[in-house]
Amino acid sequence: MKRTFAFTALQIGIITSQIALASPIKVQVAFVEALAPKDTTSSERFQKEYEASVAIAKTYSKSELAKCGYEVDEKLVFYDASDSLQALEQAKKLSEGGSWLLVGPRRSNHYLLFVKGAPETPSVSLMASAKEISSLGALHLSLAPQNDAMAKVAAAKASDLGARKSPTYLSVVSGDCVTCVDFAKDFSGYAAKEGLIKLGELTITGDSPDLKEVVAIAKKQKPDFILLPNYSKVSAAVIHAVMSVHPKVIFIGGDGWGDSKFGFVQNNDNVGSAQGFTVRGFPPHGVGLGEFDLGKRALKDPGASQLASGSSLAIVKAFDGLTKILCEKRPKDAGSFAKAFKELGKKSLSAPWGVSVYSLKSGDIVYSETRR
Repeated sequence: MKRTFAFTALQIGIITSQIALASPIKVQVAFVEALAPKDTTSSERFQKEYEASVAIAKTYSKSELAKCGYEVDEKLVFYDASDSLQALEQAKKLSEGGSWLLVGPRRSNHYLLFVKGAPETPSVSLMASAKEISSLGALHLSLAPQNDAMAKVAAAKASDLGARKSPTYLSVVSGDCVTCVDFAKDFSGYAAKEGLIKLGELTITGDSPDLKEVVAIAKKQKPDFILLPNYSKVSAAVIHAVMSVHPKVIFIGGDGWGDSKFGFVQNNDNVGSAQGFTVRGFPPHGVGLGEFDLGKRALKDPGASQLASGSSLAIVKAFDGLTKILCEKRPKDAGSFAKAFKELGKKSLSAPWGVSVYSLKSGDIVYSETRR
């Protein structure tokens, strides 16, 4: 009887070991974004869309990861955009908690703080475009092109639209936004080469800035263009204010205006009949998904229509890059994944879409073209 029990226990031990070997390695991935619904720059709709995108992308990548012996264990963290220090604190907490990969905030100033909170943990921002991002090293990347590339396209587009030989422009820049200041500086250099004449630059702060000076100068100088490299809520406020005194001006946006479904510029009653264009690092989701493996798989599913924003497109690309790194290098823990990320991250998680131009027409933002 004892011998039978010993034999049975041995069998159980072997079976348990086989099950353990067959179990996938859990890969902790944290998604951190300034999307708390109570914040004035976000909404519950944005948060739900973000959550749905992570769930859908995880589903699309699940079978491929399983073949390689992995399973993503995701954690989503949302905080108020007005509390940027949360980016640093959350990164530190999640890194110490064992996360292999941190998918960080889309805002450049938040992402730069985020990296300081977890300097040794691989991270990727969905949209950060400030030039400082390129100096962070191989462990910290962005899925968006840098401001330099987007500003160059914006200046060329403005030159094409110029109704006279030396068109003029005025910059209105959010001084508390790293990427906005960065974009304005780069645009200024390229605009000069394109023959655009800069009349001046005004700095504003906050989500509800005082625009009296902006309105007065726009009314007096009547520029052909107004550069607004700011986030969508601020940009919409400036457009509304300036349109009352200079309705024929053309507005130029950076990568913060959003698109026809997400953001505060499009379909905004305050924008009215304003005309202009914005440059972005992301084409429409149908175009962007068709340019990488996991995206092509997503396009075969009717549920891909939910992936309508730039953030959604970037989230799917993040899962695609993560899958490629894991399946090629087969890391066993967070430390070995960091080494693999340093080697393959730029190849697997670099911005693949060039610079897209969207037109602002009748209160809507419509895709126009992509310039490589």
